[in-house]
Amino acid sequence: MRGKIDTILFDLDGTLYAKGKPIKSAVNVIEMLRKEKIKLGFITNTDGWPVEHILKRLINMGFNIALEELFTPVAAVKQFFTDNKDKSCYLLVTDEVFESLNGLNVNESNPDYVVIGDFSDKISYEEINKVFRFIMNGSKILALSKTNYYFKDNGININTGAFVGMFEKACEKEAVLLGKPSKEFFNLALNRLGSKAESTIVIGDDITVDVAGAKAVEAFSVLVKTGHYSQEIVESFKEKPDYIIEDITYLPSLLTEE
Repeated sequence: MRGKIDTILFDLDGTLYAKGKPIKSAVNVIEMLRKEKIKLGFITNTDGWPVEHILKRLINMGFNIALEELFTPVAAVKQFFTDNKDKSCYLLVTDEVFESLNGLNVNESNPDYVVIGDFSDKISYEEINKVFRFIMNGSKILALSKTNYYFKDNGININTGAFVGMFEKACEKEAVLLGKPSKEFFNLALNRLGSKAESTIVIGDDITVDVAGAKAVEAFSVLVKTGHYSQEIVESFKEKPDYIIEDITYLPSLLTEE
């Protein structure tokens, strides 16, 4: 398989690490692949923190990762507006993410796009109604996530996707997703690396976003049985991964298979 592959896109939480610690020898696996001169990208749906914050956490875990290799919905927003310099936006995101997106053409009255991410630090009826009016008056929706909930130590929590769905239903408009598993997100990540889908592996623990995203761009897909892996969901999901492995440490041997 190695001859077909020159790029690997890694999911983060559940694939490379869990509960703030690397999974098995994940750090060593990354170094091993670097020696093979494979291009590496690291993708996550985390939309509440700047890319630099996520990178710092990864480095603190021992991973040797460069900023330009890390791709998140926040990075996707930057890239989207770099490619569409004439378009304006209103940012419904956390203060930290807002500051990291400094330089975008922000419009507080009639934006071309409303960017909806985690806005848990400023949620209010007034803010929600303001965005609702923007969309009803013609603004398009860019969603950083369509995931409705997530789990933390304190239990289940509502997520960005629930609010995106609310705006979609209220305004009768569909959001463009700049996160997994959208084709747009994966293509932006591949373009950034200068890679093509047909020579790329996407590896992750969630068949509904990692494998689905790989299938959307026709890349190879590898599912790991760590993190959010669920045999029940795998059996019921219409799309199947090209390979299933126990954990990240089995990836190098998979690459050597004919």
